[in-house]
Amino acid sequence: MNTPLFIAKKMNQERKKGARVVRTTSAIVVGSVALSICVIMIALSIVRGFRTEIRDRATGFVGQIIISPFGTTYLNDAYPLSLDTSYLPKIAECDNVQHIQYFAFRHGVIKTGEAMQQVVVKGVGKEFDPTFFTSVLSKGTFPRLNDSIPSMELLVSKRLSESLKIDVDQVIDIWFIDQSTPRIRRFTVSGVYDAVLEEIDQILVIGDLRVVQRLNSWTSKEVGGFELLLHNPLLMERTARDIREIAAQYMTDQDQGLSIITVKDLFSHLFDWLNLIDMNLLIVLILMMAVAGVNMISGLLIMLFDKTSMIGLLKALGMRNRDIRLTFIYRMGRLVLWGMAMGNVVSLTLCLLQKKFAIITLDQTNYAVSSVPIALDVWSILLMNVVSLLLILSIIVAASMMVTRMAPERSLRVK
Repeated sequence: MNTPLFIAKKMNQERKKGARVVRTTSAIVVGSVALSICVIMIALSIVRGFRTEIRDRATGFVGQIIISPFGTTYLNDAYPLSLDTSYLPKIAECDNVQHIQYFAFRHGVIKTGEAMQQVVVKGVGKEFDPTFFTSVLSKGTFPRLNDSIPSMELLVSKRLSESLKIDVDQVIDIWFIDQSTPRIRRFTVSGVYDAVLEEIDQILVIGDLRVVQRLNSWTSKEVGGFELLLHNPLLMERTARDIREIAAQYMTDQDQGLSIITVKDLFSHLFDWLNLIDMNLLIVLILMMAVAGVNMISGLLIMLFDKTSMIGLLKALGMRNRDIRLTFIYRMGRLVLWGMAMGNVVSLTLCLLQKKFAIITLDQTNYAVSSVPIALDVWSILLMNVVSLLLILSIIVAASMMVTRMAPERSLRVK
């Protein structure tokens, strides 16, 4: 028979009908663990949600890795990159590269009545993956790019639509300046997207790559750059290094120099903000673990003092310190498991309610999302619970060393 476990069960039965101080102490232990687990899980889900939302929005605009002509910026419309780059097939063969799509930019001005707005037309080809823009469509459809002739349809942002009073199916004129000579192209608005990424969606409109190529006087083999979509976005830095090594190894005299950057480089301020949130999360984790730890130590000490005479009796009967410590570890462990179960149930319920009904809303201008984002991951939840349980048990084990300091001749005198 496992004597420490048997005694711990008897002590647990005593908790249900024992003195008020014992019941109160047990409730505090369970409640503190439940609160700590609940706060930690909600914080992890929110931070993961922010990271997922911001990363998906940024990569939806530009992909995970951007390849453009060397020495140019992302919105370059002056220098093309050739599709005949010799090592482009080698890049496509990288393990983490899922898809390559082409783009080109052209700066212009939209004029509607008395309103004018500078815009950047991003031309995309038939190979472009429209999944992101389809998911954030406010109205209308994504431009049709599969016709044999260039499409004159445009996808505009909601901010641009509201500021210029543009709606779906409306015909608009865009002025392009070419060597001091303006050229006008007439487009039809096919849809309106609402991605809420302030730096880009105020000026970016999506159109046909062939139209932009003609405006830039480029051939069909010349584009502004390549966007790479990856199987695992978390490995974008390593993949970018691999691509740089491929470019250095296989570049020929006919190939152009390339600028290879990641979406983190392009939107560094957004990812710096996410890193700051991670730091805040770390502080929350430390505080919650500290609160749970202090309450564990306090609860265990109260139980030890309450059972001082019992500890003295068990020692007098020959029970080893190790087994007495195990008795209280079993007792506290049961309370910890109850608290963790309650914390998981409450936090999962709150997270699912927020995820489904968006109860807590945010200002999109400041946070880039309309409500607090929630991202639940089974493995992260399991890891958090395992790590929390190990940390709390280690604190209990350390605090249980108090048992070894209790002399039986003194303990038996305590009433």
